[in-house]
Amino acid sequence: MKTPPEFPLGIHRVSNMEKIDYNAGAAVVRKLLHTREVRQLLGNLLPEVLSVYAGKNRFKQFIARLVGKHLEKSLSRSGDIFEPREMQKLFEDDRFVEKCIAPLPDLVAGMFDILDTAAATIEGLETRDKRILFGDFLSRMADGRTGSLITRGCRILNDIHGDDPEFFTRTLEPGFRKWIEGVDFGELKETFENSATDSRAFIKMANDVMWEYPAKVVLLLSLIPSAVNMITEALDMSTERLNELPADLLTDVILSFIREIEGRPIAGLINQLTEIVRKIHTGSGLLGEPGAPQLPRVISGKIDEIADRIDPVVLWKARTALAETRATIDHAVSDAVNRNPALRQLKLIKGPEISNIRFKTWNRDLAHWDSLDDDEAAASVSKNLSAYDMQEIAEVANGVIRLFNRVGDRNPEIFPSLVRQFTDALDGYEVGEAARRLFSEAGDPARPLARAVVPGLVLWMADILKPADDEHEDAAAQARDALHDLFAREEV
Repeated sequence: MKTPPEFPLGIHRVSNMEKIDYNAGAAVVRKLLHTREVRQLLGNLLPEVLSVYAGKNRFKQFIARLVGKHLEKSLSRSGDIFEPREMQKLFEDDRFVEKCIAPLPDLVAGMFDILDTAAATIEGLETRDKRILFGDFLSRMADGRTGSLITRGCRILNDIHGDDPEFFTRTLEPGFRKWIEGVDFGELKETFENSATDSRAFIKMANDVMWEYPAKVVLLLSLIPSAVNMITEALDMSTERLNELPADLLTDVILSFIREIEGRPIAGLINQLTEIVRKIHTGSGLLGEPGAPQLPRVISGKIDEIADRIDPVVLWKARTALAETRATIDHAVSDAVNRNPALRQLKLIKGPEISNIRFKTWNRDLAHWDSLDDDEAAASVSKNLSAYDMQEIAEVANGVIRLFNRVGDRNPEIFPSLVRQFTDALDGYEVGEAARRLFSEAGDPARPLARAVVPGLVLWMADILKPADDEHEDAAAQARDALHDLFAREEV
């Protein structure tokens, strides 16, 4: 007797499926079959299989019952009444688990080999055969059964929820609780932290490999415009169908959506978020030193850390480039609008209507405030004005003025030069014409308002220029002399 060779003679390529250790697999199956759980399953299942095989034949039914009882009795053990967890105990054996896992990589690789071989075979078919093959496959798969299945599933869920609205929550709570108790979130956090280095290395490796083939990277990036085109086209078709609805029906649909949105949870969310912000602000003050909350200090330190690593030259070049790009887009939109006579005319005519809407909103707010009684209005406005930190505002003004004066001291020509450039660029004739029209043609309509305002202004200026013992007396005296010379010259 001679054992036949496992593989044919000669050079033979071992596939992934052939790498599987069948002896190990048989041992795994044999041990599983000897467990109490699998034996009881077979003892209950095999008699039913024999009963189906026997059908309506009386003789076969008789034989099937005898064989079924024999199998059920043969598969049972005396210790089964205590229902020991033999399968669980079996999987506690590290050698058994190793035998179970060992063939899995080759099995998965073999399945991929099968799929790859099948795809290569289909790839070699004629286009007509490919179309027939996939057409038949898709027509059999897309037969509408999933729609019926979804409908029946929805009906089942509706019936369950109609009788018990919290059925799934109550049923899943014990298992979810055990899952939460079983997961060690500390280990999970440590896993993510320990995976950071490997993740960065993987991303670097993927980029290194991809950029070895620049043409493929370019083709991959070229998918972005195609995806954008597909999405915009889909949105265009959907909105086109939406616009086919009559105005009243479309508005009724939108209003129905708005009515179904509950305001209570939105208000609750806003309340909770604002409370979180308040607690963070309060906790920052409690954790920090008096007058120095902790949150601004931490954020300031993080911003300093980021700013120290930023290239300022490149940053401002990028900001300038973005501003120029934004300006280019604005110019392109403006040119496109101005080249279209209808758009240009509507922009000029309809533009003020948007401003009018804003004015109406401001006017409505002022009307609400004006409707308050004098005491309430005075108290509210007083609290509003007193809330402003006038000292800080004054310090801002002081800082701007000091900077203005320091620049003037260091470079006295800078401001006259800027004013000169501005005035040289202005058209003096046009400015004069505008002033003449403003004070001559528009002067009469503004005369009542001017007579109400100018006398008080002149009296205030005259009072300001009266002699006084302060550091501004010299300048005030020069102003009085200038006015005296002006009036004296006019009298002469």
